Amino acid sequence: MNSAASRSGGRFAGKSVVITGAASGIGRACALRLAEEGADIVGLDLSAEGLGALAAEVTARGARCETVVGSVADLDVVAAAIQRATDVFGGLDGLVNNAGIGGPMQPFETVKSADFDKMISINLKPVWFGMQAACAPMRARGGGGIVNVASMAGLRPNRNHALYGMTKAAVISLTHHAAMDYARDNIRVNCLCPGPVETPIFEQMRAALAPAAYESARVRVQHRTLMNRFGTAEEQAAAVAYLLSDEASFVTGIAMPVDGGWSISDGRV
Repeated sequence: MNSAASRSGGRFAGKSVVITGAASGIGRACALRLAEEGADIVGLDLSAEGLGALAAEVTARGARCETVVGSVADLDVVAAAIQRATDVFGGLDGLVNNAGIGGPMQPFETVKSADFDKMISINLKPVWFGMQAACAPMRARGGGGIVNVASMAGLRPNRNHALYGMTKAAVISLTHHAAMDYARDNIRVNCLCPGPVETPIFEQMRAALAPAAYESARVRVQHRTLMNRFGTAEEQAAAVAYLLSDEASFVTGIAMPVDGGWSISDGRV
């Protein structure tokens, strides 16, 4: 490979990674972190403007960046992103299934069938399909790494957030099963479970709630962490970089909390 990134000597020199939901939040932070360490990036997102800005930042770090505009709910778009990695960069070494939505926050009995279908189509089905599509090109490279971004909501329920929690729990289960099936091909599959992080999902919450209710919800969420703060997208990206790297060569099938202590919190500050 002839890119500057490939000559940089970073942990991901000569490797290519596809990231969904790459234009903002955790996806963007992952793209920049991996590019800094030598990876060439294929970013998939709904936002053409956001992807353009990402490509400029990745290029400034000496790596290459291809972009695919579209929704992960369209599985052909996911397939196109993975194909772009093989066509342009010669293969696929990593996949970060990050794209997702927060969904409605409402009592269980009021959830509509259309909301259920939408959550499955964005938060779950593309993760399953992306892992399937990544298998052959990773096998051709002699192996690879996949990180699926779930949530602490997949490990512990949150009141009035049944659909989101359901999909994230399913992502964790998909991760376990894919890890079992893909180990023979030297493809490691792991799952990231972020706690509260300042990402666009919290902006979606702001839009859905009255100001006082939104601020109250933020305080309650923050107090669930032992560290009594929100995390950053960069902290999540550091964990993703580890899980994709050769330093995690004996790590597969885990759901890693990066949550400021949320998973062991008793709710007391």
